[in-house]
Amino acid sequence: MPEDAGQLLGIMSSISDLFGGKLPIQDLYGPEGSHIYNNMMGDDRAEVDDFIRIAKGHPGPLLELAAGNGRTTLPLLEAGFQVTGLDSSPHMLQRLADKLREPKWEKYTGKLDTVESDMSDFSLGRKYGLVVLGMGTVWMLDESQRASLFRCVREHLTDDGRFLVTLPELPALSEDGTPLETRHVFIGQDSTTPVLCIMTEYFDQQIGKRLMCILAQRPENGAVGESTIFAHWNHLLYPAMLEKEVESAGLRVISQTEATATRVTTIVDRGRRRWVFEIGR
Repeated sequence: MPEDAGQLLGIMSSISDLFGGKLPIQDLYGPEGSHIYNNMMGDDRAEVDDFIRIAKGHPGPLLELAAGNGRTTLPLLEAGFQVTGLDSSPHMLQRLADKLREPKWEKYTGKLDTVESDMSDFSLGRKYGLVVLGMGTVWMLDESQRASLFRCVREHLTDDGRFLVTLPELPALSEDGTPLETRHVFIGQDSTTPVLCIMTEYFDQQIGKRLMCILAQRPENGAVGESTIFAHWNHLLYPAMLEKEVESAGLRVISQTEATATRVTTIVDRGRRRWVFEIGR
């Protein structure tokens, strides 16, 4: 069950009320949600080309945090890097293992090690020339967890190594703190059949959080069948905050560049920017 389950906000709260509060709420990165997330992202290269461009000047080995379904991992393997993929969700790591059995990727099996661990508290006993964290995943952590993440990264980074992290920024968030909600509709796929997905993001500056929800509805004989809400809470973080926090951990921001737009980000990133931070010791 996701953090703050039952405390839905915005249109998802209204939809839950419409169904009498009986719609099941599951973690977006759980057994079923991970299938939908995997299908939604597909082979989108959000930040991947930016990571590879920077990484070429800092040959591995490479540690990918929140490796998930391998959206970033597999292109990094294809680019010639030896990768350690770390993720706290066994379900997401299973999606990655499934992909490594596909003919296109099976030849890279020996170049990838996976670790099931928390990205804010890990100890792998080795140093890496590159550590990457994509898709604004740093939003998943609160301030104390981020401090622990940055300490762990520093401990695992070589002296001339680089930490690459992406961070979305929403200029549309109003100065008076009024919540902002975005909505997207797409056809997704769970573990069995196609499903109609309504994705919402609710940004609340007052509590410093973003709630991402996907209402998945399975069609059955021309009618709406089983419906489930997949949800996950994130913690808002702004570029200036990120820079101060990494400096507190003994790291420094070397560059901040805007990420190359992709299929998914072109649709989802309306009203926001996506930055790639290059961080060193």
